[in-house]
Amino acid sequence: MSGRVLTSSAIVDIVTNRSVYGRAFLVAAVELGMTFPTPSTALLETWAAVPPEARALLELFLDAPAIVVEDLGASVAAQAGVRAHPAQQARGVDVAAAHAVEVAITRRLAILTAEPDLLRAIDPDVEIEELPAL
Repeated sequence: MSGRVLTSSAIVDIVTNRSVYGRAFLVAAVELGMTFPTPSTALLETWAAVPPEARALLELFLDAPAIVVEDLGASVAAQAGVRAHPAQQARGVDVAAAHAVEVAITRRLAILTAEPDLLRAIDPDVEIEELPAL
């Protein structure tokens, strides 16, 4: 599988057109046949963050064949939790970020995000493709 793991910040960027970068990346990646493993926990955060007027576009986005939803089952939760333990002890942990890191490591993919610090707190070696700040 090729592509990027999507975080909620990346999805929000894409569906709200916050920047031209997220959508441009998505278009180029789809043309190259990439897929986007997307943690289910990131989807929860995205639904909460997206304004009502962007929800129809979010539904279309999620129906795209390139989007592969990664569920948080008991095994993945255990692995992600153990990996995130040091970050939890230091400052607390973002569950969706821990899930994204676990998916990225398992699939050997980079993470597309606008919030890299949450991910690096869990694993400083995880590969991140950062969306530019506005």
